[in-house]
Amino acid sequence: MTATEVVLRDEMGLRVPSISKVPVAKGTQVTFKAADADAVLYFSPATAGILSPKPGARVDLATGKSITYTFSSAQAGVYGVIAEAPKDPAATRFDFGAAANPPVLVIKAGKGTDFPVPTNTPGG
Repeated sequence: MTATEVVLRDEMGLRVPSISKVPVAKGTQVTFKAADADAVLYFSPATAGILSPKPGARVDLATGKSITYTFSSAQAGVYGVIAEAPKDPAATRFDFGAAANPPVLVIKAGKGTDFPVPTNTPGG
């Protein structure tokens, strides 16, 4: 059985995956690990439907912890997961591009929150 580990690292508040795509094949596994900060995973509905155990709407990962899923099927389709910081707004839009054959799981960092940018105005 093939297994792939995706390490999520904190980069300026974003949870950035170590790899951006994982091949999807029945019986293979993917492990998500939160390396240096807590993380949250949001799987698209299509993706949740091919994983075992089936993930909830929001999957929380504490720093240093990991979770493993097995692909229960491998049909051509669009599969993906968004990784975010726990306090970021929940992912509601899942755009992972066109269907791939052979299928892949796309792993994206969420958009994060907006950071305030100081205004440097003359005399201000």
